[in-house]
Amino acid sequence: MLRPSPRRSFYVVVSWSGDAGQDWSWEIRRKRRPMGIRLREAGFRSHRAAHEAGRVALEDFLNGLVIERASRSAL
Repeated sequence: MLRPSPRRSFYVVVSWSGDAGQDWSWEIRRKRRPMGIRLREAGFRSHRAAHEAGRVALEDFLNGLVIERASRSAL
């Protein structure tokens, strides 16, 4: 059975809370089922800044998954 690519399984959501000056946040989510933990950061001044930070965080997260999978298969 083929497993879906992690790159297609996760995505970034940017949201605005509407509280004060730094209202934007990003969150990494999984498409088919909840992750069990929240990967989120808030305090950005614009949608663009939150999206870029989320994109970088998602890339780091996915790279970590690849390394973890490779180390498991090497055992």
